[in-house]
Amino acid sequence: MNSLWPIAAGMAPCLLALAAGQWQARGLRARCAQLQAALAAQRDTEMRLDFMAHHDSLTGLPNRLQFQMQLEHGVAYARRHESRLAVLFVDIDHFKAINDTLGHDAGDQVLVQFAQRLRQCVREVDTVARQGGDEFIILLTELRNGADAQQVAEKIMKAIAEPFTIHGDPLPVAASIGVAVYPDDDADLDALIEKADLAMYAAKQRGKGASLRFLPSMQAKAYSSLILETALRHAQEHNEFILTYQPKLNLRERKITGAKALLRWKHPELGLVMPLDFLPVLEQSALILPVGAWVMATAMAQARRWLDRGHALTVAVHLSPRQFFHKDIAQMLAAALERADVPGRCVEVEITEAMLIDRSQNAEEVLQQFKQMGVRIAISDFGTGYASLNYLRRFAVDVVKIDKSFVDDLARGGAMVRAIIEMAHSLNMQVTAAGVETDAQLAQLSAMGCDEAFGFCLSAAVSPEEVEALLAASQQRTAALIS
Repeated sequence: MNSLWPIAAGMAPCLLALAAGQWQARGLRARCAQLQAALAAQRDTEMRLDFMAHHDSLTGLPNRLQFQMQLEHGVAYARRHESRLAVLFVDIDHFKAINDTLGHDAGDQVLVQFAQRLRQCVREVDTVARQGGDEFIILLTELRNGADAQQVAEKIMKAIAEPFTIHGDPLPVAASIGVAVYPDDDADLDALIEKADLAMYAAKQRGKGASLRFLPSMQAKAYSSLILETALRHAQEHNEFILTYQPKLNLRERKITGAKALLRWKHPELGLVMPLDFLPVLEQSALILPVGAWVMATAMAQARRWLDRGHALTVAVHLSPRQFFHKDIAQMLAAALERADVPGRCVEVEITEAMLIDRSQNAEEVLQQFKQMGVRIAISDFGTGYASLNYLRRFAVDVVKIDKSFVDDLARGGAMVRAIIEMAHSLNMQVTAAGVETDAQLAQLSAMGCDEAFGFCLSAAVSPEEVEALLAASQQRTAALIS
């Protein structure tokens, strides 16, 4: 045993050196692992930052910057292969109303679901991007012709026609789409996007929920709209708007009991400009809110003046979709009533049938607030949309206004008018006929039990003073008309 000690003693340094080497190797491996983990984390961070720089945080879609890069690549490919590509500009209709009435959380859910449906309508080689807000833009590559792009647009329209599910409830959503094709419509990238945008706005002007291919005439119309909007802004700042009033005849009492407030533009050079020439541009711009507030205040002040003169007339004021779906519309109406010191029964608020159905739940809440103020609620242009009187049972509606197209049909029997009157009365609603132009129509409506009518047969829209003159002579005139 003693003879082994020198050998063991001689091996000890070697064993110690070997153990130290193993520990060093293990340390190097651990250090390498740490470096690899740090590099991987850095790569992940860089990838996340790159993704965030090129994608929308809410929907995960490519953003405007990434879309521009994809568009440049797509155009380069189209040039090499002599193919076509298309840009689709997509905008959600009435999205502000969703945010204002349901809240931004619901709006975000709509955007996310909308983005998913857009993705499902295109191929892997195509790009769907979010421009911002409720605007999306799509790049379709490797197309044979412009008809291919229009087919995709129609596919998108069908996909979003199905109600969205927001907080467990169905929500109808619509969109407008503009299409521009490279190189047919333009070879410049920025101009191509601009023309798709113009086509989208043209689709909105057509009534929303539509898709249109770019046409050169759209540029001229857009330029004219821009000039008109500038002029309307000047008109609003310089008090060039006026209100006229079209009297409404109560067919049972045979006297004028109300008037509809109608906006006119008193242009310093062109004279009196009719609503059809400027209202579409006014309603598409933000100007409709201040101008609409002015209309509301002016009409109520006039109702007060008529009351002071002994005329308890109900003044009807039409609300545009942008006004009605504004989050503060009920407070605005209440403030206008208070400033004018006029009772709610002297005011009638008109909204269209389409507005009522488009956002039925929120419309119901707003209308209930109106009713609490004593204001009368009227549905104008009834019969032109897809509502039914039974559907209106849940709403606090006082008056149904029959569209002029049905009044014109009275010569052929007027079965639709008669049915609307009977059903409205069964639901304790009054009926007003719009656009009555002849004594024969007036007499026929009276015989059918229609409650109220207005139109050129009685009077055009006139000044407040002229309304008072008509009031003074109404007894003799109405008796002659209806007898």
